Amino acid sequence: MQIDLSGKNALVTGGASGIGRECALVLGQAGARVAIVDINLEGAQATAAALAGGLAIHCDLGNPDSIYAMRDRVMAEMGGVDILINNAGIISYRQGIKAVTLEEWDLVIDVNLRGAFLICREFIDQMKARGWGKIVNFSSMAARVGGIEAGLHYSVSKAGLIGLTRTLAREAGPHGICVTAVAPGIIATEPVKRQIAGHESAYINSIPLRRLGEPRDVANVVLFLASPLSDYVTGIVVDINGGMYMG
Repeated sequence: MQIDLSGKNALVTGGASGIGRECALVLGQAGARVAIVDINLEGAQATAAALAGGLAIHCDLGNPDSIYAMRDRVMAEMGGVDILINNAGIISYRQGIKAVTLEEWDLVIDVNLRGAFLICREFIDQMKARGWGKIVNFSSMAARVGGIEAGLHYSVSKAGLIGLTRTLAREAGPHGICVTAVAPGIIATEPVKRQIAGHESAYINSIPLRRLGEPRDVANVVLFLASPLSDYVTGIVVDINGGMYMG
C-alpha cells in the first residue's frame, strides 16, 4: 500500500542527521513538503537539498525566542503544519544521580521536554483549525526501563514526553488530531555507535531480533503514524527496540 502525503506540510526537528534525517526523507518521499529544523543549519540544509521543496530552519530548542522565530518563518513560508515530528533532543551519558549537575539537568529538560512542549503549543491551534493533524513525539526505551547508558535527566525528560503525548491526545482528539509517541531502543546513530564501540556483540545478544536498529526502522514507523493509515490511533507509545523491552 502506497502512503501518499501529497499536499501535507511536515516539520521535523533534529532533521540534520540520524533518525530525524531519515524521518524527513521518508516523509518527503511520500509527497509531503518538509521543514527541517535543527541547531545545525548546515546539516539541515543538506537534508532539505535532498527533498523537493525542502526548507531548512535554524532553531535552538533550548531558547524559546528561537522557537517563536522558527514558528513565524514556518507559518510565513508554508502556511502551517499538518505533521509535526518532535525528534530533536540531547542525550547525555551519565551514571548515578550525583553525576548530573543542575546546569546539565536544566539543559536536557529544556531541550528535550520544554522544547517539544513549546513547539506543540505554537502549532496546535492551526492544526485544530484545519481539523486534521499528526504529532509524533520521540520518547525512548530509557523512559520505559530507566536509563541504561543514558543519564537520569535524559530518562526523566523522555518519560515526561509520554505524559505530554497522552494529555495532548485527549485535548486534540476532538479536533481530528492524533498525538502519539515512539520509544526507540538501541539505534545505530553516530552517537550511539561511539558509545557502544567495542561492545556491539553484547548489545546485539541482548536484543531478541539480534541486530541493532537502523534509523530507517524508526522512520518507517513514524511514516505510518504520520499518515491517514493511523487516523484511529492516538495517545499510544510505539516501542521500537527489536524486543529488548516488551511492555
